[in-house]
Amino acid sequence: MLLASVPHANIVWLDDLDSTAAFAERLMKAWLAADEEPLAETLLVAERQRAGRGRGQHVWDSPQGGLYANWLAWVPAAAVSVIPMGVGVTLASAVEALWPAAIVGLKWPNDLLVTGRKLGGILCQSRGAGDPMWVSVGFGINLTSAPALAAGDDTQAVSLHNLGWTGDAREGTRALSQAFLDGIHGALENPEATRTQWARRTVHRSGQKVQLYLHDEVVEGRFVGFDHSGFLELEVEGCVRKYSVGEVLFSGDSGGS
Repeated sequence: MLLASVPHANIVWLDDLDSTAAFAERLMKAWLAADEEPLAETLLVAERQRAGRGRGQHVWDSPQGGLYANWLAWVPAAAVSVIPMGVGVTLASAVEALWPAAIVGLKWPNDLLVTGRKLGGILCQSRGAGDPMWVSVGFGINLTSAPALAAGDDTQAVSLHNLGWTGDAREGTRALSQAFLDGIHGALENPEATRTQWARRTVHRSGQKVQLYLHDEVVEGRFVGFDHSGFLELEVEGCVRKYSVGEVLFSGDSGGS
């Protein structure tokens, strides 16, 4: 079902599908193969996913009661590096507008946490090497259900319902989708302000000991900060190293402040 809730974007509502990310890939491939005009900004929203995706090989458990979405858009190449932070702060603000009791923190690379528990997650991808570039951004937020997390994830899940919100999942999905589309472009057009907001929301603390799980290794170090592009900076064996991807786990030793 196609909903026209904002003038500059399509919102496509699907009751049930494999995953919004997979649907987005099929839509992009078919559209580009047809050599049509560029697809207008589109937000795909599903009430339930049967094969939701997380980072790496993780499966995103997606029962009814959550917001599951994928945003497709053309953006200037210069804005691509700020998209993960822009999406994070936009969704955090949207959640707090919906339910002010939820104070949202951001865990690198882009988990939404409330009181240390996972409320949602974000997965960003860019396509092509031109200018502008395709971006495909998937995100999920727990509204009335808190699904099980991937095996080995040390974070507990939480839903807005657990935090006292008494709204309907469809109502919440519509409100958050609208707020995301209303706010994301401002976040991308003001990268310095977005980076500042992201830094204020980060759950990481200077000197904090962390383990970073990469594809084929585990790196242990202390949190230093984030660079201009949002890369994680860790002090590892006396040297500051930068990472663009990975799964951060806290080691319990807070180190600095």
